[in-house]
Amino acid sequence: MTSPHYAYDLDEERGLLALHGELDESASTELRETIMKATKELTSDLAIDLADVTFLPSPAIGVLAASQADAPSHGATITFVAPAGSVAARLLTICALDYVEKQI
Repeated sequence: MTSPHYAYDLDEERGLLALHGELDESASTELRETIMKATKELTSDLAIDLADVTFLPSPAIGVLAASQADAPSHGATITFVAPAGSVAARLLTICALDYVEKQI
């Protein structure tokens, strides 16, 4: 379930995917597959918790943005959750991707 620097926890009942570590280029491919599986091919809602992400390069941002953009056409939503000031929150803001602030 992951590369050495990337891990995830999926709570299917709550529709919550918690990502951990570095979402490097190799992890981006696995991330795409994980999101597709967790949302049943983008047909169910999903919250993606980015609080424990320490590295979020452009390929991973691309996977997140594309998944979020495609979900509504399948009747679902993808919501990003990140603590204010975190790496993920800063990058989501720079990329103009909406997110919900996670309270720590």
